[in-house]
Amino acid sequence: MAEARSTGPLGWISGLFRAETLDPKEEVFIGVLFALLGSLARADGVVTTEEAEHGEDLIDRMELSKTGRKLAVQSFERGRAGGLDVEAEMARFLAVYPVSSTHSEQLMEALLTLAHADGRMRIPEKSWLIRVGKLLGIDAETMKARIGS
Repeated sequence: MAEARSTGPLGWISGLFRAETLDPKEEVFIGVLFALLGSLARADGVVTTEEAEHGEDLIDRMELSKTGRKLAVQSFERGRAGGLDVEAEMARFLAVYPVSSTHSEQLMEALLTLAHADGRMRIPEKSWLIRVGKLLGIDAETMKARIGS
């Protein structure tokens, strides 16, 4: 595993997946993460330039292989297209990574960072985050505090 080069809220993610072939757990993490990021970006009806750039930046910071990059881009586009079954994606994620896992926290941190990427958070985005937080075992009041105003 490569040493993390980035600092900041998502510095942990740098170099996470370098191998050309992804193992099944990595596929789930990348696939669900980027599908949810795309879905969240679309939640308010507009995928902003900042949100799209945030997704691209995250792909770069993760230092994904060609296979991982392709999966991330396809997953983001799948989420951004609309109609993503968020509950099914979360069930797929939670079948591999328990609610209390570091990966679950990393997933939520990535979502919160994207939600703040364009400098505004509308009600549909907040509702979307509260819904996903609940699936990760985070109560609504805690999520509201994490989301901020």
